[in-house]
Amino acid sequence: MNAEAVRERQRAEWALSAPGWSRYRANFTEPGRSINTALLELAGIRRGHRVLDLACGVGNPAFEIARRVGPEGGVLGLDLSPEMVAEAAAQAARDGIANVEFRAITTEADLGVPPASFDAATCRAGLQYMPDRIAALRAVYEALRPGARFAAMTIGAPDRCVPFRLSNAILARHLPMPDTTPSRNAPGPVGLPSVHELAALLEKAGFTDIRTSVFEAPIFEAPDPASAWTLFVRTAGPFITLYESLEEERRRRLDEDAVRTFAAEFPDGPVRPTGEILVAAGGRPE
Repeated sequence: MNAEAVRERQRAEWALSAPGWSRYRANFTEPGRSINTALLELAGIRRGHRVLDLACGVGNPAFEIARRVGPEGGVLGLDLSPEMVAEAAAQAARDGIANVEFRAITTEADLGVPPASFDAATCRAGLQYMPDRIAALRAVYEALRPGARFAAMTIGAPDRCVPFRLSNAILARHLPMPDTTPSRNAPGPVGLPSVHELAALLEKAGFTDIRTSVFEAPIFEAPDPASAWTLFVRTAGPFITLYESLEEERRRRLDEDAVRTFAAEFPDGPVRPTGEILVAAGGRPE
């Protein structure tokens, strides 16, 4: 695996999807609040803490962390995508949130922060995308003060995550789908589908007192099937270019199939798909 090629591809994909993630921020943040609660609790985040949020995206959970640590504390959000960082910074400015900062980084192994300078760290749905996960975890470890904790969240296998189960079935009916079985743990949205693997990575990076949590939670919410599919199209970076390249009739058939599929899964009320949430946390020894 060429790690830098993976990062370049991801930068391009996140650049395409950053406007969608900004537009649909509330569709993910509000339904997924239980995910942030578990992440922040296992990271031991308290008022006055200085917190590092790796793979911050458009600011989830950085903004919630900023509220928890209060004006005495602060949050630094880091992400590979300059476009995601720009969206997060713009939202912070609009909301007048002064205790959060966002920066783009070139690699997960170089965070550009002083050693032992943070009281806690988080990474929500980001570690699975990283080509060098151990280097990322060791960089976070070095950034933490002794006694500080780090919590990372990923999602389970596609068959345990309704949005991926539905979208994979939809796309397979209309597009050639590669066999991804040999690269099960390759960087991507379901690249770390085992909490045991996640915990083992933290331990290998030097973290101790490893704690884990596995639970089911909503991934997003949309008012109806058509809105759910639009949300998916606008936020699925790897899919956007392919979708926009389809001829109009093929795209129409794909859209109609997607709306029918979501409607069959959620016949009553809003579309609120759930997934298996994996969280592992560990501390830097005193």
